[in-house]
Formats: sequence, structure tokens, C-alpha cells
Amino acid sequence: MLVVGLALALAPRAARAQSYAEEAAIVEGDHPFRSPQKFAFELRFGPYRPDIDSEFKSVGGNPPFQPYQQYYGSDHHLMTQIELDYQFWHRFGSIAAGIGLGYFSVTGTAPVANGTGMPSGDQSQLKVIPVSLSAVYRFDYFLETRNFPLVPYGKLGLDWAYWQNTDGNGDIATDGHGGSGRGGTLGWHVGAGIALVLDMLDPDAAHDFDTDVGVNHTAITFEFFHSDISGLGESNRLHVGDTNWTLGLLLEF
Repeated sequence: MLVVGLALALAPRAARAQSYAEEAAIVEGDHPFRSPQKFAFELRFGPYRPDIDSEFKSVGGNPPFQPYQQYYGSDHHLMTQIELDYQFWHRFGSIAAGIGLGYFSVTGTAPVANGTGMPSGDQSQLKVIPVSLSAVYRFDYFLETRNFPLVPYGKLGLDWAYWQNTDGNGDIATDGHGGSGRGGTLGWHVGAGIALVLDMLDPDAAHDFDTDVGVNHTAITFEFFHSDISGLGESNRLHVGDTNWTLGLLLEF
């Protein structure tokens, strides 16, 4: 009876000790916990200058007709984008389908209407809101097998960009002949980038982020892209694409 009683008394302590040992093993990486990974969310920022003036190269003139530069100057301005990917294939890397949304706005001084190009007292604002569908491939094989923190990736997809140009009163601009400063343009894009995964900087924090929130990886991204948003062959469409780069934050979960 004494032996049985001693065994019953020690059993809970042994169970707790085993539980603590299992937790330590998980934290130390002997049996690393990993939540399912199906999605990726990315927030990106970068310089942007819509290629509006390329549509008017055939007009000629000296100086050439460059409405965007005349209204808004030659500088680049901030484009903000978000993207959500669904990762439906995980083998030698991952393949995902993604949807993205961007926002670009620039304000400039409108020229007077007499054709001299002289500035007026009115402010004109151009907004571009691109929507994209992308196929995304991330080569994360060495991240998953060797904990190598650099993940190259590529994107290819279609775009539709809503744009509008307002006059000094905040109304949609018109040309006096039925034309409106508002519309949409179809296009396509291609991009290539590299993601620097930050999990290795603090593995314990990365583990807690996964167990508590379900985020598998956190990364900084750098991407170089080309977007040709000029109508996919349609004529008389405002060109609002660009070739540039972005810097972003990526969460995979």
C-alpha cells in the first residue's frame, strides 16, 4: 500500500515535469511548432510617376506636349499598396494567387486655358487607384529546409486602374467637348523581388508570434516592377503605368 500511495503522489509531478520538458523542447527547436500557412499579406511603399506623357509622344511640338509634367512636374510621388495572397501550393517553394490595391495622389498647379502653359491660380489633383490580380511564386525551399533568410520571388498579373483628375473647384475636370477627367485603364504587370525573413533575429519571439497569432514568417521585401497600364491594345486610354521599385513588410500566416 505504501508503494501504491507513493506512486500516486509522484504521478502528477512526473506529468508536470514531462510537460515542462516538452515545452522546452519546442522552444529550443527540437520539435518546432508550426501553424498552417495559407496566406500572405504585404504592405508596400514606393515612388511612382504615371506614364501619362508617353501617350502624347506622337503629338510632337517644340517643346513636346507633356501634360503630366506641365501640371504635376517630373518628380515621383508615393504609391501605397496592399496585397493579399492565397498560397494554394507548397512543394519546391510556394505558388499563390493574389489581389492587390494601391493608392496614388498628386497635386499641382493647373496652367491657364490660353495654351501658353503659364500657371494659373487653380490646383489640380490626380488620383490613381490600381487593382491587380497576380500569380506569385516564392522560392522558400531553403528557408524551410535550411533556415536561409533570403527568399526570391516573382509576380505576373493583370491590372485595372481607376483614375480621376479634378479641377480647382474639386470637380471632375472636363475638356468642354464631352470628355471627362475620370475613367479606367486595363494593363499588366511583372515584378521580381527578394524577401529578408526576420524570424532568425529573435527565434523565440518568432515562435511566440506563430503560436499566439498564427504568423509563420515576417519579412522585409524589396521589389522591382514594371506595370504597363495603357489599355491592353485599346486606344484613347490614359497611360498610368510605371517602372520602379517598392519596399514592404510581408506577413505569412
